[in-house]
Amino acid sequence: MLAVCAAGRILNPISARSQVIGAMTMGAGAALMEDLVVDKRRGFFVNHDLAGYEAPVHADIPHQEVIFLEEVDPIASPLKAKGVGELGICGVAAAVANAVYNATGVRVRDYPVTLDKLIGQMPVIA
Repeated sequence: MLAVCAAGRILNPISARSQVIGAMTMGAGAALMEDLVVDKRRGFFVNHDLAGYEAPVHADIPHQEVIFLEEVDPIASPLKAKGVGELGICGVAAAVANAVYNATGVRVRDYPVTLDKLIGQMPVIA
């Protein structure tokens, strides 16, 4: 994965890079794994703890790169810096869903993108 960010003045490059990598990992989790399951008959969350909740870690996405564009934003804050976490997470889930669409021809509009949402809409091969 690659993130190219215009984040204003980077105060701590190592910390900023780590924050963007974590955000990209979270975005992939939102697209492919994370799902809050509600039992609608009883009105409670089925996966209410981390024991059965799937979330990705860095080892699931080992090749991540972050590039910060040189930019100074005098309006964003007195430090001329912006937050970087949002920059890393906002486009990932949409990019993954579009990649699945390009590979399968099936547009999934409900995260996470799982096999059961694809199988019923796959084209028939004669």
